[in-house]
Amino acid sequence: MGNESNVILDFLRDNHRFADLFNAGIFDGEHVVTASELEESSENYTEFTDIPNVGTSTSKRHLSTGTRTRDVKKRLKNGTELRILAIEAQSHIDYGMPWRCMNYDTLEYGRQIRTLQRNNQLCGQYKTEHERLGRLLQKDRLTPVYTVCLYHGEERWNGPRSLRDLMNFGTDQTSSYWAKEFIDYGMRLICVNELADVSKFTSELKELFGIMAYRKNSSGMHHFLETHKEYTQLDKETARIIGAVMGVKIFMEDNERFKNEGGYDMCTAIREMWNDGWNDGLSKGIEQGISQGISQGISQGIDQGVNLCAAVFRMINSGVSDNRQIAMLCECSTDEVEKIRVAFNL
Repeated sequence: MGNESNVILDFLRDNHRFADLFNAGIFDGEHVVTASELEESSENYTEFTDIPNVGTSTSKRHLSTGTRTRDVKKRLKNGTELRILAIEAQSHIDYGMPWRCMNYDTLEYGRQIRTLQRNNQLCGQYKTEHERLGRLLQKDRLTPVYTVCLYHGEERWNGPRSLRDLMNFGTDQTSSYWAKEFIDYGMRLICVNELADVSKFTSELKELFGIMAYRKNSSGMHHFLETHKEYTQLDKETARIIGAVMGVKIFMEDNERFKNEGGYDMCTAIREMWNDGWNDGLSKGIEQGISQGISQGISQGIDQGVNLCAAVFRMINSGVSDNRQIAMLCECSTDEVEKIRVAFNL
């Protein structure tokens, strides 16, 4: 996971921002998730893989274990109702993301089922043979899981958005029937660079996502900052994450320099970053231009000198001995002809 993802995920661990991401990004601004009802629920999942013993004559297999960790996971508890909410952050396009989200969800459901089975085994209150064999009671129910993939990369997401998009149903006459009967697994995808309207966000995510949409559009960024004065009075935590995500090094190195009575002025920090970049680029451009000019001039001078010497040689070899005549035919001065004569003892 990249540093940018870590910074954003740390920002989203706050219950108010976590709830805001679901309410604005998934529920179209409706107040469905309440921050005070969220509880931390981060944990690891253990995966067991049955692997054959490669390179041996025996057919025995062994179990390999692996650990999967969710980026941010919380429980939403409202009275007796319980739901699992999770966020997976992506800074790059993952073409297997629908499967990854589904896998995380099934790992959570598997954990819940094993917990129910252990509890039922301890109680032993099975009413039917079916319950005893499966160690699940007819009344047992799982807690639903809702996973959001938050893509905050700069490139437009061109990957699959559901499990169906990963499938190859074929092109024969029956492919349409198989495609119709396929049970899809959708992915809740929020692309920061596709958010045309961030007004439904009520937390600091509004400022963060609003400015991130202009990372590759400097002219749009300039207009955006001119029309959104709230970026001149940001709280320190929001200003710091914007500085980190937007790469505003001068703010990260000395953020107190941009502090004013209302908060932290990110507008000025970004403009100074642009000016520094412009001046640095101009300076490098001038140095590069001078260097290239000198190199080009030397190269051209050498080429011209070689050509002139060859021309003077040809004139002398053809019987022309007068320097003035050679200079006229070679389009140079008599001094240059004389120097060539002296240098090569002609």
